[in-house]
Amino acid sequence: MADITMSQVTELEDPKLRAVAKRVFLTVRLAAEKAVAHHAEPNNFSIAADPESLEQIFLSRFKELRVEKQQAAKAKVISFVKAPPVSRTGVYGDLSSVDLRSATDVEAQVKALAFPANLKFPINHLNSLSTLHGNILPVIPGGLIPQQTTNKLELRIHKVKCIDETGGWPEWGDDEIYLGGTTVDETGDTKKVSKFHVKDFAKDGDVKNYAPPKQFTWFSLLGGTTWPKSYFVTLVLAEVDMGGLADFLNKLLEKVKEQVVIALVAAGADIGASVGIVGAVIGAVVGWVVGMVFEWLKSWWSDDIFKPVTVSISIPSLNARWAGGQTDSPEGWIKWWGHGGTYKLWYDWRLFA
Repeated sequence: MADITMSQVTELEDPKLRAVAKRVFLTVRLAAEKAVAHHAEPNNFSIAADPESLEQIFLSRFKELRVEKQQAAKAKVISFVKAPPVSRTGVYGDLSSVDLRSATDVEAQVKALAFPANLKFPINHLNSLSTLHGNILPVIPGGLIPQQTTNKLELRIHKVKCIDETGGWPEWGDDEIYLGGTTVDETGDTKKVSKFHVKDFAKDGDVKNYAPPKQFTWFSLLGGTTWPKSYFVTLVLAEVDMGGLADFLNKLLEKVKEQVVIALVAAGADIGASVGIVGAVIGAVVGWVVGMVFEWLKSWWSDDIFKPVTVSISIPSLNARWAGGQTDSPEGWIKWWGHGGTYKLWYDWRLFA
């Protein structure tokens, strides 16, 4: 029997998929650049009023930064936005033709461009993938008839530990830590996990234990029709003074997912053909793109928020189990760094009825 496999989304193994994912990231990055340029020079860089546009989502986040960080980011971004075309083409390729001075949003402009031929792949390419981000995709023979009663899957939190308190958010007092996130199921659907208060961590070494473990989110294993089924959970750790990080991430993830689906279809994917594999691909690409976006925000905006972490699991069949017939996985852990602080979380996956 194929094994249940778990991992964190850090890289995309398939070069064709990574190239498509990079195009999505660059599209999102362009919208972030436009938002900053608009904040710096609103008369020269117009943006649409639609609150759901990528530009408005980034502008809302940008306004939460301290003034000194805004000024530094605007100087850096404006310098690159106004750089010679050859410089921007070297980064963006054909996307450098997107006009950031136009009131038309970046998404619409990118959609109007011809999708590069070199990024297209055969329609059966996704079905041929055996790895996504280091995670093996089990291959299950057809005709599987689910028989077992464990038809749900949950991600559980065991404990959260403050390794090192944050140094700048807030300037004094305890770290008031919250946890929230977003999920992607086997069909590629996304859902929000509402944030909750973990604990006010007063010093290094403080721990919040959950006994029994706290359910962070759960999935029905009866969705979709194709095995294996993959599930993705993006966890967002934030200090309360870091602004509306959870809301920003939820909106960003939904927009990224939209762009991922558009790009995959343009590249040649048949989204309705093999939901199990396609759902896994969507989840993996979304996690990778969001990670890249947060790396860019840290580098260009000095927005030193805790980078979201995406964990995933691939279930080969409804009667799959871990070693020894266990319905709960070995514990995994996640570590966040940001604002001079470090936090660590322990979690596991559990099958249940």
